[in-house]
Amino acid sequence: MIEEKDIQKIGEEMGKVIEQNITPVLDEMRKDLDEVKTDLSEVKTDLNKVKMSMVTKSYLDDKLADLEGNLVTKLRKEDEKMNRLIDVLHEKSVLSEQDVEQLKLFQIFPRT
Repeated sequence: MIEEKDIQKIGEEMGKVIEQNITPVLDEMRKDLDEVKTDLSEVKTDLNKVKMSMVTKSYLDDKLADLEGNLVTKLRKEDEKMNRLIDVLHEKSVLSEQDVEQLKLFQIFPRT
């Protein structure tokens, strides 16, 4: 029959086994888990930086529309200058009718 002192001795031995074998493994697992948490924290920080600097489709669409509008405006002004220059040169008889017709082929925005 097992006596109280035998149960106590078994408990002490089990405690030693746990302390020598299981506790170090758990400590190592805890350390590894802390490293993983740190790595994940860095990944999360990097991902937030990417999100902050990322261009969205709507932003890009708006900027491209603005650029197109600006280009059309500038092209229209240049076309108006060219048309005016053609008219002035034609009025001063520097350009013939045939020259004017050929130059009109290069117009970006045809006159109405």
